[in-house]
Amino acid sequence: MGKRKRINDFDERLTEEAEVLNRYLFQYRDCIAKKKMLERRKEEIRAEFSPLKSPRLDGMPRGGSFQDTPVAALMYRLDEIDEKIEAQMSRASKILTDIMNIIDLLPETTPEEILSKAIIENRYIDRFGWERVCRENHCSRSKINRHWKRGLYALLDFKKVKKILEDYYKEEPQC
Repeated sequence: MGKRKRINDFDERLTEEAEVLNRYLFQYRDCIAKKKMLERRKEEIRAEFSPLKSPRLDGMPRGGSFQDTPVAALMYRLDEIDEKIEAQMSRASKILTDIMNIIDLLPETTPEEILSKAIIENRYIDRFGWERVCRENHCSRSKINRHWKRGLYALLDFKKVKKILEDYYKEEPQC
């Protein structure tokens, strides 16, 4: 019988449960992306209609009212976008707190655990791409990937995290 290649659990694809945890932890990134999209939309609307001026208030009577002007409609639309941005920020704040509470469960007793936690924080809280995570932690991509998976699977050992994921899996995210 020939030598069999040793398979490391961390070299394979994530389990379904780890995939759900990954999606759960990425909620904050998704909320911030949606907020930025709303802000971009607001600025594009403002830029597109910037030549429009509000009605002159010179005291002379005119037909129609301010409510019927395109500027008024634009202002209402911009207010709606502002409300959506505020709601998105409120949601992002709650999600960030929940994610930080979960990540704080990771132990920090060994250098490997400290690195795993730092990578998880960089990825999900700081929203860094893999290249930046590698740069920040002075590690290769393969080492970063191994510690990232180790951190995810360590989180899955907590009953609290499993319960949160069960609830998350049942409901569709609204972000």
